[in-house]
Amino acid sequence: MMEEVTSEVVEIPVDSAAVTEESVPPKKKRKPINQQKLQDNLWGWAFCIPLIVGTVWFVYIAFIMALMLSFTNYTLNKGSMLEFLGNFSDNIYPGGAFYWYKQVFTHQTTTDYPMNEAGAYLFNTVFYMIGIPIGMVLSMFFAVCMSRDIKGGNVFRVLYYLPCVASTISVVYTFKILFESEGVINQLFGLDFNWLNLTGNAAATWNSLNGTNAAGAFMNDPYWCQGLFQKMVIIIMSVWKGLGGTIILYVAGLSGVNMATKEAAQIDGANGWQIFWKVTMPDLYPVIFYNIVTAVIGGMQIYMEPVLLFKENYMTSGYVSLIWVYGLNGLSASQARGAAYGMVLAVIIFALTMFQFWLDSRNKD
Repeated sequence: MMEEVTSEVVEIPVDSAAVTEESVPPKKKRKPINQQKLQDNLWGWAFCIPLIVGTVWFVYIAFIMALMLSFTNYTLNKGSMLEFLGNFSDNIYPGGAFYWYKQVFTHQTTTDYPMNEAGAYLFNTVFYMIGIPIGMVLSMFFAVCMSRDIKGGNVFRVLYYLPCVASTISVVYTFKILFESEGVINQLFGLDFNWLNLTGNAAATWNSLNGTNAAGAFMNDPYWCQGLFQKMVIIIMSVWKGLGGTIILYVAGLSGVNMATKEAAQIDGANGWQIFWKVTMPDLYPVIFYNIVTAVIGGMQIYMEPVLLFKENYMTSGYVSLIWVYGLNGLSASQARGAAYGMVLAVIIFALTMFQFWLDSRNKD
């Protein structure tokens, strides 16, 4: 008798609740709030918000408003609505909407030696920037000296940084005493030279200094004679005042130079000069680049030093003085004209900064 094979289906009990729980992904647990980190973030934003608000209001919004004003006839004492120059005929404002910008490139100085006013003031500003490479070289030299393990190094750092925290007015009047006709500089070098006003006249020339009457001499123009020596005083003062801040940055940069690379170079037989150019300088490049960019931006905005020493004049004042003279000096001034002068300066600074970043990108490539 054949056995009948029967297949039985065994039913396994399934817990439906367990299946449901497995099909639903578990909820992520909330991370506990780090109270210390939250407090740090709140304090950080509390300190940043005033800077952000000030930058937006006094930089971006002010820039847009100044740009708009430069195309109008706005004057503070009028108290009227803005009227764009394009709405007037060319007889009233020759050049249309760009009338004030045309004035920047065409207005002449009212002196015995007429020249383009904006060009003269801009040349003064660029001339003062001669002090930038001088200051960079001197600050690098002093920073290298201070970075060595010598006694009293911190004392020297403080002494060199003091001019940076000193009032600009006090520095200016100190140099006025130093460079006057009977000042320390003349006595030190045995000179009888009035650096600040030369012969005491408002328009000293090379001929008047030498007692000659040569016609057509290059230095017969007060702008190139009296202005030249007075600008030299400004350069010396600017270099001295800004030396300390640049030294501190270089000292900080030198502390981050890779010592292992320097030791490897010494083992390979490199001398001190080769190590400085091949090892130290590449590591210092970010600091050097930062110093140059900020120095150029600051140099293009020089204003107080020439005005405090020599008052407003076309022989020594920087370009920023024109913004003050035509935009802010009295209620009768045209704020629209001053805004146009400011826009031209903004474009120049922007172009110089972009050029420096372009050179930086080429060096990195």
